[in-house]
Amino acid sequence: MIYLFTALYCEAHPLIREFGLVRNPKNTWLQEFDNEEAGLRLTITGVGEIAAAAAVGSVCGGYPPAQDDILLNVGICARGEGADGIFLCNQITEQATGRTFYPDMLYRHDFHEASIVTGTAVWNRAEDGSDSGPCGRQSVPPGALYDMEAAAIYQAGSLFFGPHQMMFLKVVSDRGAAGEVSGEWTERLMEQYREPMADYIRRIRRITGENVREDSLRQKEEALVEQLGTDLHCSKAMKDCLRQYIRYLTLNDCDYMFVIKEMYENGLIPCKDKREGKLCFEELKRRVL
Repeated sequence: MIYLFTALYCEAHPLIREFGLVRNPKNTWLQEFDNEEAGLRLTITGVGEIAAAAAVGSVCGGYPPAQDDILLNVGICARGEGADGIFLCNQITEQATGRTFYPDMLYRHDFHEASIVTGTAVWNRAEDGSDSGPCGRQSVPPGALYDMEAAAIYQAGSLFFGPHQMMFLKVVSDRGAAGEVSGEWTERLMEQYREPMADYIRRIRRITGENVREDSLRQKEEALVEQLGTDLHCSKAMKDCLRQYIRYLTLNDCDYMFVIKEMYENGLIPCKDKREGKLCFEELKRRVL
């Protein structure tokens, strides 16, 4: 199952139509749309960190995610400088606390990557063009994205998902002129990028194995995960990440066994401790992709 979260209905509407999602009448406190056959559940959180965190907790508490499920946050964002378009976020910073979070970038994709800052107020530049940043602070690095939900969704989502299960897809809507962004404009913008977003969602769903095979990996793949988990000194979270990565490589017909065998032959595996194992896992991802 993919758990989709958007702040606004106008952000979600193109995807609701694309996947034939139907309003869940049982949920009377949130706008929730789903399609069990498509393996998607979409929730409108409302704007801001508190609303976003509450919605994620409510939905995931009511429908506890499995180890292969995915959280995907989709929506618009501001960007002070740099290209427009659609971005996959590789770093999320909460403006109020300065805390930074790093979703694992496990899978090959066709989007640009960028960091994103989550703040508590909309970003509106002054009429003379001057700008001290959202909330009057110079806190958005050049080229970074800015929204009001991502950090909260990550933190609430981390109670139910690992970093490798959470993804944040953002479309640039303005240059710090949120007052000029209407619901109609937002929906047209999201419709413009509907096809690449839908393709990405279908690809991620395929990775979870819901369309391809049973919930568990084939026996030989699970045996490989167990062996690598031991030899890399994996924590439970890292082992879950490794399992999903092996599944991704298998479904994409990657010749990963050759790379793993070579790393064993060169003495890179087994590792002496967890820290070395984490570095080795990163090296495996680099060599395969």
